[in-house]
Amino acid sequence: MKSDTQMLNELAAQSEYLHVLTEEESKDLKQMLLIMYKDIAKLCDENNITFMLGGGSCLGAIRHKGYIPWDDDLDLMMFRRDYEALIQLCREGALGEKYEIDTPSKDKDSKNLYLKIYRKDTLDNELYNEKTPFPKGIFIDVFPMDSAPRIKFLQRLHGVVSDVMQFIATCVLYAQYPSTKYRNYVSGNEEALKRYKQRLFIGKIFGVVSHRTWAYWFDIFNASTKETGYTTVPTGRRHYVGEIQPTRTFLPVKYTIFEGIQCPIPADADAYLTALYKNYMQLPPEDKRERHFVYQFECKFPQ
Repeated sequence: MKSDTQMLNELAAQSEYLHVLTEEESKDLKQMLLIMYKDIAKLCDENNITFMLGGGSCLGAIRHKGYIPWDDDLDLMMFRRDYEALIQLCREGALGEKYEIDTPSKDKDSKNLYLKIYRKDTLDNELYNEKTPFPKGIFIDVFPMDSAPRIKFLQRLHGVVSDVMQFIATCVLYAQYPSTKYRNYVSGNEEALKRYKQRLFIGKIFGVVSHRTWAYWFDIFNASTKETGYTTVPTGRRHYVGEIQPTRTFLPVKYTIFEGIQCPIPADADAYLTALYKNYMQLPPEDKRERHFVYQFECKFPQ
């Protein structure tokens, strides 16, 4: 059975709803992300916050010494205490007026289940963000790293609950903020449309509780700073159990070149990337290369 990513990638080639970035736009986006990264890194360094490149950005650093050629994003990750400290600094305005954040909270809804830092004077509107109150600028994802239980049974038990909560939160998001553009987009594939309708149905059932609450519940359920020797990224590509690794895989961070600058990566980047991608130095076939689905884009640099 094809994954959602594969189906969406197949649709992208024939869709009239997507904005395909030009070579110049892609260059501008990557340049803006580096500017944003430097601002975030400076704030973290000034406040003794440890962070590292995660997911595809770590892979890009090792395999390409920078961005993955077909990828247009930048992912960071940090342990829960540092993650919460960064959120608090951002809420206090430490990043400056040109930035805004979106993160799970008991008081305010968020599109994702992790921190996103947006540049206000830009536009990078994702397909399913059509009629939402959430920010729509160029963003950097920041993923929390949480302690995982030592015992495998408890890891799996926690992982099942975490994954179910994540799935429900996504379904409720679709139902609470329906997107005509996204529906029209997936209608080009019968299986993709079927899955979307199923998620809308599930979202309406569980939507008696708001998406804001589901996102907050998911976040506090996974938040853990207890030292167990194991760490996971609950919102990572392989979900709770698939992301579990010994904490020594991540700390102390080491440094490598990413787009000409020194950036922190996990201590054992080989173990980390092997767990996520297996033979990570081998380029994936085109139909399995992840894309980001946007329908509006604008990036202007201050004069």
